[in-house]
Amino acid sequence: MLEFRNVTKKQGSFCLNNISFQLEEGYLLGILGKNGAGKSTLLNCMLERKKKYQGEIFYQGKNIREEHQWFLGQCAYIADDNQFFRMKTGAENVDLLGGFYEEMDMDKFVQYMRDMDLSWRKNVGAMSRGEFIRFQLAFGRAHNAKIYLLDEATAGMDPVFRRDFYNILREILAQEAMVIMTTHIQSDINRNMDYICRLEQGKISFYGENFGGEEDGEFQGKD
Repeated sequence: MLEFRNVTKKQGSFCLNNISFQLEEGYLLGILGKNGAGKSTLLNCMLERKKKYQGEIFYQGKNIREEHQWFLGQCAYIADDNQFFRMKTGAENVDLLGGFYEEMDMDKFVQYMRDMDLSWRKNVGAMSRGEFIRFQLAFGRAHNAKIYLLDEATAGMDPVFRRDFYNILREILAQEAMVIMTTHIQSDINRNMDYICRLEQGKISFYGENFGGEEDGEFQGKD
């Protein structure tokens, strides 16, 4: 289980304020909110090495502030700005970065890439945006990540891509993992999110189970 306890982070004039929630393995949590609401800041609280926030974050009962390197090994960050060696192939990236992950498995990486009709011999910098997003999923699955953090991963993608993408996420969730993702796409929210966390000006305005969308485009949640 992942647990935020009263997490607060100030960044210039913005403040992510008193964030508390729990998420069990096997579920997909959608982080919603307008630009500047704090969605990416929430993800960064888990990823950044310098823990410049108040409050605590726990995963599997461990304080990630104290076990941060171990925690990062449990995570897969999927985003446009994720850092890889762009002039190296997907397989070369696994060779170069795999040592940071105890369970990295090249054979699994190649198989996951094949399953998504991707070449592991292609330079990362030559991949399309969709290929790069799927490559990152294969990389995370190859080191048996248990927490997938996705920042607007499906933005700009066509409906067929998004359908296949969520099918992959459901396979991941079945392996005792969890997914936390930011998105603005209402149909994705209505059809695919198990839980919703809506942020407004750095605060949680709603957290609860998602029961699907209404005709006006707003999700239905448990009050």
